[in-house]
Amino acid sequence: MAKSQRKIGMVLSYVSTLLLMAVNIFLTPFLIKSLGEAEYGVYRMMATFAGYLVLMNFGTGTVMTRYVSAFLGKGDKKGERNFIAMGLIITGVLMLLIAAAASVLYIFLDEIYSASLTLQQLEKAKILFAVLSLNILVTLAAQAFEGIVLAYEKFFLTKGFTIAKTLLKVAVIVTLFQLRADSLIIVLTDLGLSVLYFLLCFFYTQLHLKARPKLQKFDKALFVSTLSFSFAILLQAVVNQVNSNVDITILGIMLGPESVTVYSVAMQIFMIFSSLSTAAVAVYLPKFAKLTAKGQASGEVLTREMIAPSRVQTLVSGTILFGFIICGRDFINLWVGEGFETAYFIALIIMIPMFLVCTNGIVVSVLDALGKRLVRSVVLCIIAVCNVLLTVLLVYFIGEPGAPIATAVTTLIGSVIIMNIYYKKAIGIRLYTLFKGIFKGILPCLLLSFAVSLPLAILFPVGTLGLFLKGGLFLLVLGVSLLLFGLNKEEKSLIKKPFSGGNK
Repeated sequence: MAKSQRKIGMVLSYVSTLLLMAVNIFLTPFLIKSLGEAEYGVYRMMATFAGYLVLMNFGTGTVMTRYVSAFLGKGDKKGERNFIAMGLIITGVLMLLIAAAASVLYIFLDEIYSASLTLQQLEKAKILFAVLSLNILVTLAAQAFEGIVLAYEKFFLTKGFTIAKTLLKVAVIVTLFQLRADSLIIVLTDLGLSVLYFLLCFFYTQLHLKARPKLQKFDKALFVSTLSFSFAILLQAVVNQVNSNVDITILGIMLGPESVTVYSVAMQIFMIFSSLSTAAVAVYLPKFAKLTAKGQASGEVLTREMIAPSRVQTLVSGTILFGFIICGRDFINLWVGEGFETAYFIALIIMIPMFLVCTNGIVVSVLDALGKRLVRSVVLCIIAVCNVLLTVLLVYFIGEPGAPIATAVTTLIGSVIIMNIYYKKAIGIRLYTLFKGIFKGILPCLLLSFAVSLPLAILFPVGTLGLFLKGGLFLLVLGVSLLLFGLNKEEKSLIKKPFSGGNK
């Protein structure tokens, strides 16, 4: 049953991510055109700035999933209910702290952005920031109950709502923009959908799962363990925010909202790449947490269990990366029009090192299950600080290209080189066995498809026809080579199963 739920979760994760990708492809140019580059830039600046408040959620959803999964693995219902009560108390405290931090940031918005925004833009920025902050509070409450749902591996609910939310958001925004184009509509729509998701998760956990909180005692030892794990997630969140958003923040302060708009196009592409490449990570946390609770999480077992999902992530991320190299300029030209050529190179600079991270990105779920994320978070936090300093320095000297270069260099050093050494030392991951299993068949197919498509990419002019010809050739060669020699027997059987009656 659990294995079936994980398969459903994986499929829905990719469906929701693909849908989100399609929506972003449509919505981004629509919003830029409707709002204008200046107001869209202000919206993105505030969304990024408010996003730093998310750092204070201490990974509430992941913490809930990890510990509730462990109690389920032990069959300890009493301990599960006690932990849920503790988790909700902590969530309430965090919400108060976030509200206080948001109030302080709101007061200083004028001083922070006075050099790059007009008075009218500042007024709009304040309203946007207030609504975005409220949305973060509601989302935090929803994540606490979502974490419980994920621990029970009920992926259909969480991923299904993500799909529905994406469709609803587009429908509401497009409809209301016909009456009046205003960035406030975007943030109010997000807030309304967050409230709806909170209510859905709350009633599902209480009425269907019967996962009701009941505080027997405030377990100090469990609280310390939770605090350590939460702190590790906090540091990781700092890294994610820095690597994803610090470029936009620094560019907004140093160069203004117009540069943010161009960079945001590149980041939309990168986020699509990153989201698709890591869509399955959260699905495997309950599995690894239960293995840990049962004492079955040896380095050999973990390495073996990581290979299958890592192959999927590598194939997805590799297809996007090499495909983007081949026809990325054609895609951007069709998507947002002329004037955004720089976005191609910005996205590519960041995507290349991130591909190496994504190949074994499932290891994050392993670290969460083992409660060993802290060292990784500390190392990456140090690297993130270096990223900030290097970004400011390079933007000052060479302008906009300095931001992605700084992020790429620090990602390669921290997330790829240092962290793979840590995985081997800390949890016994057999790197040679892991990467051999991941790349076998898949990497040769990606390289072959890239090599065959490259001459066409160089010789054929940029345009809509080029996108379909170059991308079509790349996907054709990749698909044929995967079926001939890239996929293993189990992967081929999964593809053939829907066409063979399912039980043959």
